Amino acid sequence: MILHRLKDLRNDVVSVLWLSLSLFLGLSLYSYRAADPSWNSLGLNSKPLNWCGYLGSFSADFLYQFFGMSSWVFVVFLFFLSYQVLRSHQSTKTKKQIWLVLLLVASSALAELYFSHLKYYSGHVGVGGTIGSFLSVTLKKALNFYGATLFLTTFLAIGLLTITDWTLPGLGKKISTVLSFLGKTLWEGALRLVRGWHPLRSMAKRSLPKLPKRAHIPTIFNDDPEPFTHREPVVSMADDEDLWEEPTSEDIEEEAPRRRRRVQLKKKVQRKIANWKLPEIGMLEDPPASRYRVDQSEVNNKSKILVDKLSQFSVTGEVMGAKPGPAVTMFEFKPKADVKISKITELADDLSLALSSESVRIIAPIPGRDVVGIETSNANRETVYLKDIIAHEQFWNDDVKLPMALGREANGSPKVVDLRRMPHLLVAGTTGSGKSVFVVCALTGLLFRHSPKTLRLILIDPKQVDLSTFNDIPHLLMPTICEPKKAVSALKWAVKEMEKRYRSMSKFGARGLEAFNEKVADFDKDKIAQHEAYNQELDDQKRHNETYYYTPQPYIVIVVEEFGDLMAVDKANVEQLVVRLAQMARASGIHLILAMQSPRKDVVTGLIKTNIPGRISFKVASKMDSRIILDESGAERLLARGDMLFLAPGYAKPTRHHGPWVTESEIASIMDYWAEQGEPEYDQSAMNMTKGSGVSFADELGGEGGVEEYDERYDEILAWAASMKEVSASLIQRKFRIGYPRAARLIETMEREGVIGPANGSKPRQVLVNSFEDRQP
Repeated sequence: MILHRLKDLRNDVVSVLWLSLSLFLGLSLYSYRAADPSWNSLGLNSKPLNWCGYLGSFSADFLYQFFGMSSWVFVVFLFFLSYQVLRSHQSTKTKKQIWLVLLLVASSALAELYFSHLKYYSGHVGVGGTIGSFLSVTLKKALNFYGATLFLTTFLAIGLLTITDWTLPGLGKKISTVLSFLGKTLWEGALRLVRGWHPLRSMAKRSLPKLPKRAHIPTIFNDDPEPFTHREPVVSMADDEDLWEEPTSEDIEEEAPRRRRRVQLKKKVQRKIANWKLPEIGMLEDPPASRYRVDQSEVNNKSKILVDKLSQFSVTGEVMGAKPGPAVTMFEFKPKADVKISKITELADDLSLALSSESVRIIAPIPGRDVVGIETSNANRETVYLKDIIAHEQFWNDDVKLPMALGREANGSPKVVDLRRMPHLLVAGTTGSGKSVFVVCALTGLLFRHSPKTLRLILIDPKQVDLSTFNDIPHLLMPTICEPKKAVSALKWAVKEMEKRYRSMSKFGARGLEAFNEKVADFDKDKIAQHEAYNQELDDQKRHNETYYYTPQPYIVIVVEEFGDLMAVDKANVEQLVVRLAQMARASGIHLILAMQSPRKDVVTGLIKTNIPGRISFKVASKMDSRIILDESGAERLLARGDMLFLAPGYAKPTRHHGPWVTESEIASIMDYWAEQGEPEYDQSAMNMTKGSGVSFADELGGEGGVEEYDERYDEILAWAASMKEVSASLIQRKFRIGYPRAARLIETMEREGVIGPANGSKPRQVLVNSFEDRQP
């Protein structure tokens, strides 16, 4: 009898041990944190947050790494073994314990075979772990998918019967009992619901207040006035109306094979300008019906990992808010008073590792706030479509004259900026960062708002690829320029055009292009004819520098796709021309967009940076490049494909945006639409200057310059020389305030044409003609 009692006591102890082990492992697995000390992170100096301490942290990490989420099968069967020993008062056999381990291996392999795409704890834990992954891959190679499924299912069934001591008839009876109970419960519940539906409905009508038609559920911690979850209007255009108004409903139409949404604009916009019709937004493809949303659990989990990881480095605080966006989620972390900000900025790489994030960028602090911004990449990124941004009412605001579709902000709201107010833009980004796509989207957006009557373009594309699709549109002032030397001439023409516009505005008392266009738009035919006759008289007298405009003038946007190539060919002239345009061209309606791959110091010089405050940086190669373009680091941590930092004029810190995407077929349809309305009408003076090559800009200012064959002031100087008896380079230099090298080249040209005689030592040369027409052809 004593032996019998000792045997029962032993079985009770074994049962309690099995139960304790089951509870210990269950609590350890449930409270698992990826940042806790483990086999992969030996941070013994930091305190684990696991409910079972260091042992629980290491045990949970071991099970999750080897068996994944299938480790919970082990916990369940340990609990079952404890119950079985307690009920039968018999200790478990070694055979059952071995089968328990084999059952765990088989379940992890089967789970990995079907659900390998599922990841937990920010991607640290899979469903089957290392063993399950290895076994499922091996069996799939040997037996294919269905053979591996049959093998593992058979193995599981045998293991289950061995551990539980069930028979097949008994197992079938248990399954049928469970199914019968569930079916009966569901049927009775449905009957009770039907019987109580009408009384419940009438009671709800009497007691519950009316809810608004559309309740807003804010994103976690999101206090932004324009939340991420708002829907933008979509544009659909009518063909035969100059003005159109869109309906206010937001229809969802289904197109095979995927659902798409149609946008509608709640605003009247002008579609016809003079003889030109603006393109329909329907030419752009409809975006998908639903936008990607960051999972709430992902945000909560990342915020916990963030706090845990920072606490390991003695950086304590709390997450005050989180703003999910298309590509990144920004967490607002408020450190405690004794934490130095510099200590947080040094942990970007550690946080990136802990969060399994492609990149982490730290804003310390957020301007005007008492929190630090920590931006982490989302597991899945949302594509920002150009149609969504162009369809937004910001793009059609009457105050925005040159709208640029910047994309979406970090919180998901659309962003449109006015190039006229910037008034120039520097864009930098490495290959694959999205720089060229952004430039194309910016130009495409301008073509939705402007006809050739209100906007003209000068496109400079040394790569001969990115801007070639715009070759046939009527907005071009000259063909797309691919040679850097011709690009210098085009920039010089822009300076001349700027000076002429300033003369025109000065003559009519206007302070800007908009005011000038309003004044001259009221001129009648007689007044226009009077100004035309006066300008013709100035041309006849070779006084080209005194002519002016007396009709409305369009905006001019100059786009340089690879600014570094221009600076490499003729840095001195290009820099002086760009700086002068940047300093003065704003009021005259001329604007620059300079794009480059590498913002080196010899490309983005101090003068250029000072005069072009608007800057956009996509992903760059180094911190140095980021500091050159943005005056601070951070752009080197951006993602590829459209992720950007935008530094607006007057702001100290850049803001993060995700640029829009447009397909080649969409661009082609818009370009074809404009090409069908008319061929490009190139400006003759611009064509002459790019064909012939003007003098260097330094010479025009009276300095030393480069070598060019043609001089646009040659006819003027020749007419003056014909009225003289003798001329010399020094005399021309003083008379017309030009550099000596330029004057010497003019003397050589006159000698070739027979205007003056040969050199006679240091004496002036004799003039051989009496009038401008007497020169040799």
